[in-house]
Amino acid sequence: MRRATERHGLLMNFDIVPAASFGTDELTALWNRAYEDYFVPVAFDRAMFERHVRRAEADLALSRAIVVSGDACGLSLVGRRGPRAYLAGFGIASAQRRRGLAKQLIDAQLLTLSAAGLSQVQLEVIEQNPARQLYAQAGFVEGRMLEVLEGSFEPRADATASMPDTDTLAAVHAACSAISRPTWRREWPTVQGALAHDGAVALGAATNGYAILLPTALPLNTLLDAAALDEPSAHALLDALAQARPGARWRLVDEPVGSPMHRALTARGAAVVIRQIEMTATLPFIPPAASPSSRP
Repeated sequence: MRRATERHGLLMNFDIVPAASFGTDELTALWNRAYEDYFVPVAFDRAMFERHVRRAEADLALSRAIVVSGDACGLSLVGRRGPRAYLAGFGIASAQRRRGLAKQLIDAQLLTLSAAGLSQVQLEVIEQNPARQLYAQAGFVEGRMLEVLEGSFEPRADATASMPDTDTLAAVHAACSAISRPTWRREWPTVQGALAHDGAVALGAATNGYAILLPTALPLNTLLDAAALDEPSAHALLDALAQARPGARWRLVDEPVGSPMHRALTARGAAVVIRQIEMTATLPFIPPAASPSSRP
């Protein structure tokens, strides 16, 4: 549908279309344009984009792109699990920013999700990102603080590590999730997918904790997920990781502040490299600009 927005006295026509209108290579290029000059590098090749879409369970028919004069210049990528949605990527190409397009795109995305019967959508936003204001205006409410932590650990005690079977891992994951809810990127479907398709390996300590190790990319070892039932179990898990890869530097994303794993990591000297805020919108939400009474 052709729409128009006015910015600084200039009228600009644009279309908002399903992301499924584009091929994978086009979407990969659009993703990279949307994240130009971002706080952290987020440049993907085709394989990385496909993996991100799979892990997020992104629905390209529900996701939206914004097109100005034939140029696709913005992307909103959403995942779907039952009645919940997750904003797995959002941005406007740098040349088209500060023209009101981001507001048009997020409002259209929420209307699409509402029309599809979804009841909730979540996202994480970097603390200093001015997009926080955009999301708040669109109806998102700020919630938990999440941190990306990095650190190297010396084992403080001998730890017995094992590779738990799927049923055991699922049970421990569920128990830990009841104590500290994981973000979308660390929920059980994402863990299952990484174990099945990405060469991830599960490591469990005998003290009610687990870690999902992604293939080694030296010098940084990324944990897709790690959790424990209490702080002593979290320390035992860190001991097991230190013994599994001596001297390794570990990175864990989206860790809720105050969780057992967070307390153990910070006690062992892990550094906070990024702070994010989890935000949630309850649907249906009709943005003021899109309500019939406010249309010109």
